[in-house]
Amino acid sequence: MDITAAGMSSFMNSSVDSSVAAGVRGTKSGEDAPLREATKDFESLFVKQMLNSMKKTINKSGLLDGGMGQEIFEDMLYDEYAEKIAETANLGISEMMYQQLSTQRPVF
Repeated sequence: MDITAAGMSSFMNSSVDSSVAAGVRGTKSGEDAPLREATKDFESLFVKQMLNSMKKTINKSGLLDGGMGQEIFEDMLYDEYAEKIAETANLGISEMMYQQLSTQRPVF
């Protein structure tokens, strides 16, 4: 059995795609938009918290300390990193949450 990064990635993508197709049948796309957006926002927030934890492990030398302005810029930069990672990395957190929550929604 060939276990490579490309093979694993294609396996994950195919299993996520088939589960997405199974989970979306029978629901209206207009009703799904707010839930999808909320789960994507949650995934972005989760990634942001992970990046903040990683950032705390970096030792600062004090040589290039930019002060409060640098901290604000870095925080905004990490917000953007988190959004882009959540959009493109295919972590699957958002999709798993969507599938779980969409089955628990009341049908009107």
